[in-house]
Amino acid sequence: MDKVLLLYSGGLDTSVMVKWIQKEMKKEVVTLTLNIGNSNLDQIREKALSLGVSDAIVMDVKKEFADKYIKKEIYADGMYEGYPLSTAIARPLMAEKAVLYAEEYGCNTIAHGSTGKGNDQVRFEVTMKALNEDINVIAPVRDWNMNRPDEIKYAKANNIEIPMGGKYSVDENIWGRSVEGSTIENISQPLEWDVYEWVRPLEETGNGDIIEIEFKNGIPVSLDGKQYGLKDLVEKLNVIAGNNGIGLINHMEDRVTGIKSHEVYEVPGAMAIIKAHKIMESLTLNKYELDMKGYMDNQWSNFVYNGLWYDPVMEHINQFEYSMNKYINGSVKLKLYKGNIVMQSIESESSIYNYEKISYDNSNFNQDSAKGFIDIYKNNTVYASNARKEKIKLVQ
Repeated sequence: MDKVLLLYSGGLDTSVMVKWIQKEMKKEVVTLTLNIGNSNLDQIREKALSLGVSDAIVMDVKKEFADKYIKKEIYADGMYEGYPLSTAIARPLMAEKAVLYAEEYGCNTIAHGSTGKGNDQVRFEVTMKALNEDINVIAPVRDWNMNRPDEIKYAKANNIEIPMGGKYSVDENIWGRSVEGSTIENISQPLEWDVYEWVRPLEETGNGDIIEIEFKNGIPVSLDGKQYGLKDLVEKLNVIAGNNGIGLINHMEDRVTGIKSHEVYEVPGAMAIIKAHKIMESLTLNKYELDMKGYMDNQWSNFVYNGLWYDPVMEHINQFEYSMNKYINGSVKLKLYKGNIVMQSIESESSIYNYEKISYDNSNFNQDSAKGFIDIYKNNTVYASNARKEKIKLVQ
């Protein structure tokens, strides 16, 4: 019997998929569940086995996610339309593991739970095909055009436990929490209180916290003087920054599929780290490096959002980002207060800042040379401006 490897969350969609693939497609099912956030792997595995799958693979990949994926996003200050990429950055890892285990278990098909309206179908399928062009990929919710009432009816008919569904559609990992659906889709109304989980509403925050983050080669390695692995540091900052109202992103988003959607993200730790990283960049990189890095950061973010993690150009972009981050070393103190992140102090062994040159309290700068500099510097603008004035006179 042919086998299908199913990316399995334990929810209604993927539980219905198990039975549908078994009964309607007459195929054996192997499930794969990856813990990138706070999944209960034992519970999910037991549920999958109770549905008659031939094997239920569960893995905690939070550390790998931080060290291989979040790390590259920090290098590139990964932001799409103003928010850190959290859901998008997890999809290449999930696709990679799905292909790996599909090959290991002899599955010629991979199934995922994406709909036809969203971005994840693109991210999963482009990545899977880039890794193994011969593998078949299906998205049952999209391909069978199933809606929630249909799924509930099918679940009841097949004795599938229907989990208590939340009000919203939520995707969560250690780098961020995305929330959509339900009342969020009504853009004429403010967010309701139950959207908040990681980020405290501003009116409930206290007097703020001052934190210190140390970077080594572009990656945060300590918080308030204590060394942490990246996974643990992100999780700690999610709590600290979230308690200070930092990281709730409420915005209109342009999806890969051409749909404009109303999205809400909770990314407190990611926002604090990226802000700190950008402050360190401003101290350790010169104007031209910052200009070029800003352009490349934007390209990196667009490629990741659009599901092109394995496009060959990403190798070159990642090498550029790695090269830039060799100089981002040092510590920055930040005040976190009612949604704001404010620099308090900064120091770096790679600093380009020169107090002796910039200070108004000394004369360690030859100001006389400025006049000659301006005399040359003005030429391009002045000559062109005067020529245009003459042209306008001729036309009149």
